[in-house]
Amino acid sequence: MKETMGIIGFGRFGRLAAGYLMDHFDLMVYDIVNCRNEAAQLGVQTGSLKNVAERSVVILCVPISEIQSVLEDIAPHLTRKALVIDTCSVKEYPVSLMKAILPNHANILGTHPLFGPDSAAQGLQGKKIVLCPARVGNLKRVVLFLRYLKLDVTVCSPEAHDQRMASTQAIVQFLGRAFLSMGLTNEEMATPGYERLIRILEVVQNDTWQLFCDLQNFNRFARGTRQKLIESLRVIDRKLEGPSTPVLEREPEEKRYESRISRRTRRI
Repeated sequence: MKETMGIIGFGRFGRLAAGYLMDHFDLMVYDIVNCRNEAAQLGVQTGSLKNVAERSVVILCVPISEIQSVLEDIAPHLTRKALVIDTCSVKEYPVSLMKAILPNHANILGTHPLFGPDSAAQGLQGKKIVLCPARVGNLKRVVLFLRYLKLDVTVCSPEAHDQRMASTQAIVQFLGRAFLSMGLTNEEMATPGYERLIRILEVVQNDTWQLFCDLQNFNRFARGTRQKLIESLRVIDRKLEGPSTPVLEREPEEKRYESRISRRTRRI
C-alpha cells in the first residue's frame, strides 16, 4: 500500500512535482484556484485543504510570501508524525515559520529544488536539491528516496543555504531581470560570450514577478550581494571615465575611416 502524500499549490512547480511523485505515492493535490481540470489531465485526485493536510507527507509548493497563512491553515489538520516539506527558494524564513507554527508532533523539512519546470522537463537525473532538516525523524529515508529519483542531494543549514543562494540564484535573477528590462535578445551578430550570457533569460523569463521579489526580499543576504554588484559596476564605469584620449579628438580620424568603408561598401 502506497504512503499518502498531499501537494498544496498546483502551479507550474506543483504540477512538475506531482508528475514525478504520483507513481510512488497515493497523491492528492489542492490549490486555492480550482485545479480539477489540470489534475485530471495529469491523472491525480484533488481534495480540500483539510483532506490534503491530513496526508502523511505534505509538500508546500506555494509562494514564499504566502507560506505563513498556509501553515496556519494546515496546522490543525496535520496527523501525528506527518512530514511537512516546503519548496521555497529561501530557507531561513519558511523553516523558522514551520518551527513556530506547526505542532511539535509534525516533522519539518526545508527543501530547495535547484531546478524548475523548464530545466527538469526532460528528467531529474543529475538535478540538485538542497535539504535543510529542522525536525526530521528519518532523514536518511528521504535522502535515499531522492537519490532513487536520480537527484544530487546536499544537506546544510538554512543560513548556509541563503548565504550561498544570495551569491548564485539571487544575483542571477537580478541580472536576468535587468537583461529583460534592457530588451536584450538573441542576436545574429553575437560573440560566443554574449550567447552564453543571454542564456540567463531562459532562467527568468517564465518566472513570475512575485517569485523574483520573494526570493530577493525574503533572503536577508540578497540585498548585500546586490549592492556589491551595483557598486562594482559603478567602480568599473568610473574607471572608464578616467584619464584617456578624449573621444572627440579621435572623431575626425574615425569619420575618415567610416567614409572609406562607406565607399568600399558601395563598390561591393
